Amino acid sequence: MTDVDQYIQAATRDNTRLSYRAAVEHFESQWGGFLPATADSVVRYLVDYANTLSVNTLRQRLAGLAAWHLDQGFPDPTKAPHVKKVLKGIAELHPVIQKQAKPIQLSQLTLLVNSLDHFIKNGSPKEALQSTRAFCRIGKRCAKSKMSKRPWPVPASS
Repeated sequence: MTDVDQYIQAATRDNTRLSYRAAVEHFESQWGGFLPATADSVVRYLVDYANTLSVNTLRQRLAGLAAWHLDQGFPDPTKAPHVKKVLKGIAELHPVIQKQAKPIQLSQLTLLVNSLDHFIKNGSPKEALQSTRAFCRIGKRCAKSKMSKRPWPVPASS
């Protein structure tokens, strides 16, 4: 394998390749489509699965078909205006419902603050960080960017 091949191979994750392969196999085997595909056949494929697959799954399938066409040197039918418009219509008629975490309860927040105060007063910033992370995993409320900011001094390494 040449250096160029190694870089090309590394540019796409194995799971992405598997996902794209599954998308192409679904288009050909399950639906009965032919490759290279036309924009009209992609539209029919989308319409046939609009009621059974989520919009995100359809987008992932289109990405797999697009990758196949580009890898094989064919024009990408998934970028046709007609395909994009149909996908947009499917997204409007079959919206994805966003999941939302439950709000943090006052008792949970009080427990966290008391724990952090205890750890900070005892000079245990590592335990305070671990406690905060555990609490946030349970409550699913804290963003990773906020977790990296420490409100206490970090002791110097010896």
